Amino acid sequence: MPSDRKVKKVQARHILVGTKELAEQIKQEIEDGADFSQKAEEYSECPSKKRGGDLGWFGKGAMVRPFEVAAFTAEEGEVVGPVKTEFGWHLIYVYEIKEDVDPNAGPPTGDEDADEKTLRLVAENYAHEFMMLGYTSKKVLSLFTSPHFKSANTVYNILGVEVINEIIAMVFGEKYEKPEEKAEEKTT
Repeated sequence: MPSDRKVKKVQARHILVGTKELAEQIKQEIEDGADFSQKAEEYSECPSKKRGGDLGWFGKGAMVRPFEVAAFTAEEGEVVGPVKTEFGWHLIYVYEIKEDVDPNAGPPTGDEDADEKTLRLVAENYAHEFMMLGYTSKKVLSLFTSPHFKSANTVYNILGVEVINEIIAMVFGEKYEKPEEKAEEKTT
């Protein structure tokens, strides 16, 4: 019998700052009626600030543990935090929760119709995001191929492994060697 495994996924925005005091101040401003997305653009130190702190859909195992625990215990529409991770202090706004999602399904991301320049930017954002979450450049490539990150996965499938490797290397400040260059070095 095929397994009908269902997972919980959340859609969230976050703001990352350096101090708990600042996080608490921003949270107060949001509770007083300020817009979370605008505050993310204004204060967040994460590349997702360009998207109002939006991290899109993610399942368990995608984020560092304290962040994940906070995001998965929040109620829909709730702002939780400050939550401390090794990157700083986060405020997390969980704006949609789906309890029984097919792990491989996800809403269309819209990236399918984007031009290459936009796709590269999306890929760059993801690579940056993953780097901020503490993943190594090698691990980041596997995240791009993971169905958990619908948007990153779509971009990967359109741009191909070489372009994605190039973008990851650029984001991590590493030199990207095309596979055939590596092969030539071994023969010389």
